[in-house]
Amino acid sequence: MKVILSRKGMDSESGVMPSPILPDGTLLSLPIPDRKSNKRYEDLEYRGQNIKEIITQLNPDFDFENMPTCHLDPDIYTGIDNRPDEWVPAFGQWGVPATHLDKSGVDIGDMFLFYGMFRETELQDKNCLSYIKGAPIRHIIYGYMEIGDIIKNDQVIGDKYKWHPHSIPPFYTNNRLYLSKKCGTFHYRDSLVLTQRGQASRSMWQLPPFFAEKGISISWQGNAHPVIKGESSVLKTASRGQEFVINADTPEQKKNLYNWVEGIIHHK
Repeated sequence: MKVILSRKGMDSESGVMPSPILPDGTLLSLPIPDRKSNKRYEDLEYRGQNIKEIITQLNPDFDFENMPTCHLDPDIYTGIDNRPDEWVPAFGQWGVPATHLDKSGVDIGDMFLFYGMFRETELQDKNCLSYIKGAPIRHIIYGYMEIGDIIKNDQVIGDKYKWHPHSIPPFYTNNRLYLSKKCGTFHYRDSLVLTQRGQASRSMWQLPPFFAEKGISISWQGNAHPVIKGESSVLKTASRGQEFVINADTPEQKKNLYNWVEGIIHHK
């Protein structure tokens, strides 16, 4: 099994905003703006909460006039309203990241772990949602998807998966959909946080110690490797916007990687 750490959702580095950790612990990954899409923020709700209203409360300066529509991808939240009957959980990819996944041998049965930039929020007067003052922005895993199928035919994507943003022509280069065998999203807990505790740079990650041992690799890192620090390993990750493919080459490391993923999914 390969594991892919895939960075998705809004973030402050792209000039927008971090996604919220809602007061009940929900890790709500906000979809990025997408002028090509026909899905408007104002028409999107999660468990009865309007996404446009959430964004407006957290960021009153968000420019909905120029960015009215969004790219809902990965589409794995079970609480999104008004989906068609034929909806299935799916994740789209294209271009260089898709080529990288192909070259890395990512296939059916492999596991995406989706992460993004998140910041804690609270309810203030009149039930208005706001970021907690001084709360850090951290990389946090918010969902997962085991690949059940991979669709690379644009005509099939356009005809059968019309609800997904990757179904809209003109199609992206090297366009595809990864369909889910199983998937889910998480509520906040410390074990989902990738950013090293107390670290100002959110790209400095704290991982289990086996990541620093032989027999495991993380793509796109160049000469950077996790190093042991205390009871964990620490890695300064590469630049934003990549799919980090984790490979284990020995039986022991394959078991370590499997147990790590199982612990994340099942909160062991």
